[in-house]
Amino acid sequence: MRAGPARLEMLVRTLRPIDVVALASFQRRAGGMEITAHNWPRIEPESGRVPFVNLLTSSFAHRPGGQRGWVAEEGGRLVGLSTARPRAGGLVWDVGHLLADEDTVAADLLDEVVACAASHAARRVFLEAPTGGRGQDVARRAAFERFTSSELYVLSPGAKVERTDLFEARPRLRVDEQTLFQLYMSAVPAPVRAAEAMTLEEWSALYPGRKRWQPSFTGARQQYVWELGTSMVGWLEVTFGQRSQFMELLVHPRYEDAADRLLRYALLQVSPKAPVYVVVREYQPYLASALQRAGFRLAAQHELFVKLLAVRVREPRLVTANVVGG
Repeated sequence: MRAGPARLEMLVRTLRPIDVVALASFQRRAGGMEITAHNWPRIEPESGRVPFVNLLTSSFAHRPGGQRGWVAEEGGRLVGLSTARPRAGGLVWDVGHLLADEDTVAADLLDEVVACAASHAARRVFLEAPTGGRGQDVARRAAFERFTSSELYVLSPGAKVERTDLFEARPRLRVDEQTLFQLYMSAVPAPVRAAEAMTLEEWSALYPGRKRWQPSFTGARQQYVWELGTSMVGWLEVTFGQRSQFMELLVHPRYEDAADRLLRYALLQVSPKAPVYVVVREYQPYLASALQRAGFRLAAQHELFVKLLAVRVREPRLVTANVVGG
């Protein structure tokens, strides 16, 4: 019998400037290879494809908080690509792009992302993939765990918004941080908090920017809060893109019945001339119902995975004892 051809050894390494030609060739055959989800702003009309030129320039710079890139090479030919970026403070990293024909190649690329994140003292790495795709198998190979799912809704331009029975919000301030963390603790299930953030420091690091959140009344990203007396009812973030807009909402469980009123006020903060996208997680059915009543339609469904890089331990601590009869 004649032995079959030996399999070429695969190498996973950092993306280099000399990869520009190989990356162009990889782009031409990359259709259908992507495992990661096309979440906002990586969706139409903002962006409908992987921006390979941007990947090159941003990955080479290696700025603090900037994007990093890796490739899988086999016989001098690129067979996979991954990118990742730290969020505010660097405790959290997000896998931005993951493309590979084979699941084993994709898992090896994820391992490289995790190793880099761990070397920079990150505590967790997140991966988001389309529901029903290859993401679950790849995540399992790389020891990522699913912790929730989400749905992406879109409202077409020109939709009418009722201006009656509004629940008005105010801009978020720096002094709201602790209260908003308590809102997060109340509105998000414990298994999701265990995957995302259990402390105020970890919660602050979830902010999707290079720096931690700071008060700002101008710019592309605005945050609002709803209050009722001393209670924090809800939180809203609006992000303005070049051709569309994106919103995230969180409502305290006691006030979920007010979701329609909160949503109406939120829609008055965006332009009716551009599409509006909203992400809803599986533990927010009240918000999904409110969006559907407002005319939103389902655009995509995603699964969210996490790789924890630090083990949480209990620290012994002295506390004041209650002495009975003393």
